[in-house]
Amino acid sequence: MITPKCRHFGPCGGCSLQHLEYGEQVEHRRSLVVALLEKEVEVVPMENPWNHRSKMEFTFGQEGGRVTLGLHQKGSYQRIVDIEQCEIAHPEVSRLLCAIREAAGRSALSSYNNRRHEGFWRYAVARVSRSTGELLLVLMTNEGPRAPLLAMAEELAAEVPALKSFYWGVTAKLSDVAQPDRLERLWGAETLEDSVGAVRYRFGPSNFLQPNHALVEKAYAAIRTGAGLTGQEAVYDLYCGIGLISLSLAGGAKTVCGVESEPENIDFAERNASLNGISNAEFICGRVEDLIKGRALFRGGPAPDVIVLDPPRVGLHKEVLLPLLEARAPRLIYMSCNPASLARDLKALTPAYRIESLKMFDFFPHTEHTEVLAVLTRS
Repeated sequence: MITPKCRHFGPCGGCSLQHLEYGEQVEHRRSLVVALLEKEVEVVPMENPWNHRSKMEFTFGQEGGRVTLGLHQKGSYQRIVDIEQCEIAHPEVSRLLCAIREAAGRSALSSYNNRRHEGFWRYAVARVSRSTGELLLVLMTNEGPRAPLLAMAEELAAEVPALKSFYWGVTAKLSDVAQPDRLERLWGAETLEDSVGAVRYRFGPSNFLQPNHALVEKAYAAIRTGAGLTGQEAVYDLYCGIGLISLSLAGGAKTVCGVESEPENIDFAERNASLNGISNAEFICGRVEDLIKGRALFRGGPAPDVIVLDPPRVGLHKEVLLPLLEARAPRLIYMSCNPASLARDLKALTPAYRIESLKMFDFFPHTEHTEVLAVLTRS
């Protein structure tokens, strides 16, 4: 047991393991993964487990007539821990957090109350480019006036020079989810630019990215190694997002085909391919379970040599497994943020495939969560 670095540890629901030395945390997570997968894993830890997150979602609260901003109190959907400095976020994010709270507090508007479903301020989602240190902010509110957001954009731009993009999101959802019904850019750049390895990319307010930039490059390097590319392979990247894995593999492959259900992500993937001068990668919009039925995806293109899977936390849709097995790709590479769903899917994929390697990337220090990469070869 150690003294937690963060002054908010305990009440704050963001971290649960800061009272343990980092090495103890890693071993704790490793043991959980081993128990679920029933196999040993190689661990890739962080050199520095602090200030690693490139995206943070904060929630507004109200206490004694004062606007608060931070993370949910552990075990509570109502109370918000007012955060002064978040030790897992990029330092510029903490600076922006304090400036937002002060600006919102100067307004005559209250924070949203999710019991009474009234109030204005709801969420602040901050994203940072690790390459440039620049920030993108989505400030989400209930339906209401536009003027306070315009005033806040001007104030924050002057107070936080790293802020380069300000979006206003409006949500009237009753659920406590930071997803806007509509989104408007009020000030600054449309996107930020970052890089992972040799791949440059642009991202906007809604694109999914791995939040731990420090380890992403190592994870993508492990994917390239696992793919064993010689320049002749056809690679399919299922659940490709904005195309970062696809683009990191394109230089070693003959062709890469990325599949993604969100049209906005496909647009960014194509723009990022163009940004890097990559011409052997194509991107298809649609749900993987729809496009893969009857192996239609693979019949419409070259037979797969490598299939990369990076699904949501729930894992592979049940309708994906059979056509995936029937495709008989020599290599499967499965990236998972949920070892439980990974364990379930690996049982379905073996004995047709054998597990060549398992690596645990410690993407989420101070929490119970982790990322696992499985490389499988056809038996």
